Amino acid sequence: MRYRRLTPPPPLAAFVDCLWYSEGLQGTHARERLLPNGESGIVFDLRERPRTHFQLDRTVETNNVCEPATYAPAVFCGARTDSFLLDTSEQERVIGIQFRPGGAFPFLGMPASEVAHRTYSLDDIWSTHAALTREELLSSQSVAAMFSVLERALLARLKRAPFLHPAVAFAATRLSKPAANTRVQDVVDRIGISSRHFKELFREQTGLTPKAFQRVRRFQHVLQALRRDSEEPGAALAADCGYYDQAHFIHDFKHFSGLTPGEYLAVATPHLNHIPLL
Repeated sequence: MRYRRLTPPPPLAAFVDCLWYSEGLQGTHARERLLPNGESGIVFDLRERPRTHFQLDRTVETNNVCEPATYAPAVFCGARTDSFLLDTSEQERVIGIQFRPGGAFPFLGMPASEVAHRTYSLDDIWSTHAALTREELLSSQSVAAMFSVLERALLARLKRAPFLHPAVAFAATRLSKPAANTRVQDVVDRIGISSRHFKELFREQTGLTPKAFQRVRRFQHVLQALRRDSEEPGAALAADCGYYDQAHFIHDFKHFSGLTPGEYLAVATPHLNHIPLL
């Protein structure tokens, strides 16, 4: 398997966590569960077949799925708080953009709330620019050249894009630090705008409500903490990550992942949010 990752330079670094490229994943496992992180992303499949996603059905056991949905070879994945399944047999050669929390908003041309919690063909978001960008990717001679294509595509849209409201940027940073036990109302009081206006603005630009955003970012903090020290006692880990107690911690972990922390560690891969289903 070949994997490359690049953090773009400014000004894109303020919006994009990384550009990534993966090749040769086919054959290791049939499907994988992609865990939520509250961030949006774009994926270009560098083959001709459409991509398939399976939406998990939360009304039944989490290993059950609804009908699969197929998309064009380029997809936009909105910010979400639930996991979904990917058919990894269709990921022989893919490249993508991982946005920072709220970072996708300037590149959308619409409120992030309109494309949250779902996956869309990128043609529906970027119109003809999606196909043109993919054509450039296919004609590139190296991974570095493909990363340059993605940077140019993003910069072209950024020139005429609205930026995150300072209140949203401030709140996203504060609410991404779960160990501080920051309440949403505390953030509202610091910002100095009405609670209702702030929540509407935050959802419009990040795709999530402030409370949902904080919960899923706390979950991401837990995953990182588990990777650093899988032997840390559960109660101590729960406290370090801002949970009231261990029961609250386990409940949230299972809500977002469908697994207990121990089950997650047993099947974890080098990719934090990708869980193979063997």
